[in-house]
Amino acid sequence: MPDLLDRIRTEMRTRLAKLRPLVDEHTRLDAALQALDAADRRTPDPAAPVAASAARSRSRGPQTPATARKRAPRGANRLAVLRAAQDRPGATSAELATISGVQANTLHALLARLVMSGELQKETLPTGRTGYALGHAQPEAAADIPPAADDPA
Repeated sequence: MPDLLDRIRTEMRTRLAKLRPLVDEHTRLDAALQALDAADRRTPDPAAPVAASAARSRSRGPQTPATARKRAPRGANRLAVLRAAQDRPGATSAELATISGVQANTLHALLARLVMSGELQKETLPTGRTGYALGHAQPEAAADIPPAADDPA
């Protein structure tokens, strides 16, 4: 009987090792698909930016560099990340950045604060990566997160 169990364990470990790349690929493809979906939602009308930017350049004088980003209102990044974690428990920081629209360098500091405050909880995913979910310390926290502006609810 122990030989049978050892053989089954060996077969299972071999199968898991063969499937690991597929799981990793699935995770990468899912994150890429989320990014593409988010990009579609943020893409403005192609004709509108040309006319709007031309009107702005005539009326306001010098423009800020194209790489400059407008700051989000106070608390907006926090709410966006909490909403994303509520919608997708176990999401990685890259996935949360894609879903929430918060830049990665801003997100890492925000995630650390949210984990320390107990609003988010770190989880080790089966792939070995770190995922985030709403913290269990505050079960009513999900009710405090207002719905996104584009949510029909």
